[in-house]
Amino acid sequence: MSGCCDVIRQCVFMCFFIIPIPIGAYTIHNGSSAVVALVSYTVLSFLVPWAYLGSAEARFGPEQRKISRAAFVVMWLAVAAAFAVFSACMGDIWKSSSFWEWPTVGRDIVFIVGMYGKVCVTLLLAYGLACLTGSDTAKGGSL
Repeated sequence: MSGCCDVIRQCVFMCFFIIPIPIGAYTIHNGSSAVVALVSYTVLSFLVPWAYLGSAEARFGPEQRKISRAAFVVMWLAVAAAFAVFSACMGDIWKSSSFWEWPTVGRDIVFIVGMYGKVCVTLLLAYGLACLTGSDTAKGGSL
């Protein structure tokens, strides 16, 4: 299995621990549910992969490449900054879109796909950084 496919596959399992709490908070639909969902997702999307990458079993692809926590933090911050810039640029368009008229289930599916996508993109970029810098493999080395 290629390294990228392995990262995406392992993201599925990590997202079982990341996505349910924010989606549960968001589906409550009271005044603060969106804030609780955003904060819980932000914390969990950082802590769950960070903790996983610290384990000895966190190896990706046929080369058994390890993603360092430092590479993950750099890419997590980069993706978060890119999302913040995109959100600021698209704010008025996003707020007035017909998306908010969709049924709740449809919006939840879009948010789940988006949350999963952000975790995958972050780890794929960190994996790419690990490949570029020669991060350690099963034989040794370090980032």
